[in-house]
Amino acid sequence: MSGHDSNKYGNILFVFCGGGCKAVIQAVAAAELVNAGLCPTHIVSSSAGSCNALGFVENPGVVGAAKTIRIWEDYITSPEAIYEVHPFLREKLARLLGIAPHVNQNWGPSGSVLYDLRRAMRFFPLVLSLGVRMPLRAAGRAVSFVFRLMDAFAAQHKSFRRLVQAPEVQDTFDEMDKYFTFKRMKAFLDPFPLLARLGEEIDLQKVLASPIVWHIITERYEDGATVVFSNKDPDLAMDGSEDTRNQKAKQDLLFTRIRASMALYPLFEMVEMDGYRYLDADLANPLPVEQAFSLGCDTIFIFLNIPKQRVRVEPYPLRDLLELNDLLRLTERYIQQRIKEAQVQAKVRGVNLFVIRPDDIPPGLGLLEIDRKAIEIVKHQERKHMKDYLAHLDTHNLRFAPPIR
Repeated sequence: MSGHDSNKYGNILFVFCGGGCKAVIQAVAAAELVNAGLCPTHIVSSSAGSCNALGFVENPGVVGAAKTIRIWEDYITSPEAIYEVHPFLREKLARLLGIAPHVNQNWGPSGSVLYDLRRAMRFFPLVLSLGVRMPLRAAGRAVSFVFRLMDAFAAQHKSFRRLVQAPEVQDTFDEMDKYFTFKRMKAFLDPFPLLARLGEEIDLQKVLASPIVWHIITERYEDGATVVFSNKDPDLAMDGSEDTRNQKAKQDLLFTRIRASMALYPLFEMVEMDGYRYLDADLANPLPVEQAFSLGCDTIFIFLNIPKQRVRVEPYPLRDLLELNDLLRLTERYIQQRIKEAQVQAKVRGVNLFVIRPDDIPPGLGLLEIDRKAIEIVKHQERKHMKDYLAHLDTHNLRFAPPIR
């Protein structure tokens, strides 16, 4: 691939958005930019995008780009490589499965069959609710919640906390909590396999010393505020006089902040720091336009994991309800609006703006779904896509393009 004059584009910012396992798409696309000589001086990331940012920040240039792809190829190849069932949920499931009597158990006061039947009767109201009442309630709540989501995405201030505290969500949790005590559960899944692998593969000391300035986007649950951490935060600075213990403490603090950025609650547990809980900001702020333009870079590359043709700008509430299995229709529409805002800012500030998104999402690739075949398809598709994109790079600059409608 032919190289590009990076001086022409000045200080370059990569914006890595979320998308779960679909973030492998942005990893390949960004690697192709770096291989073409367009290396970032700044990175803004949230959610799964922070996983990609680690490799690019640790080793700026083609080495870091190659390592990021290798981590996907070698380690993030299945759901089991990312998460395991949270211990609390595992214990609950084990207790639920324990209500079935065993054939070798005896009847009578000292046996367990009657005991198991009594335990099973506790769940009869739940079975009745799930089978009869809940479908009707769920339909009404779903319709109401869709409209609430639309209002939330249209509002100026959005947060995950506002959505989970919606009456429809709270009523559902209250009903389920009678039987499962869900409110005591911190998360459904535990991302330990992924975090352990990243901890082994990434040299956090190099991340802290990197010339790339990395901004890590999180949301503070208590007030819904967007909180931005950085590998250049003053409390992470080192002057060379630190002992090994102090260095390790600062590396652990950085990794905790990275974990917070990837804490997709309620799937993954929120991260507690300084008396507050932090989580993945992708739902409330899936495209951090303000943070991107606040850094004063000359060129911004935004990496999305949503094919352009799938974005519908106008709301269709009934269709949205029927398409809830493709969860993020509303988020897609919100992102489209944010791209419009970014283009306006680019024209006003004189900043080059490029939005890179895939042509398609291959089968087997989703929020928490991935396999080796999907990774190979992504590599083939995105390398071909980026070859064409880079051959006509300036034509994709939204700074000089007609306003997006």
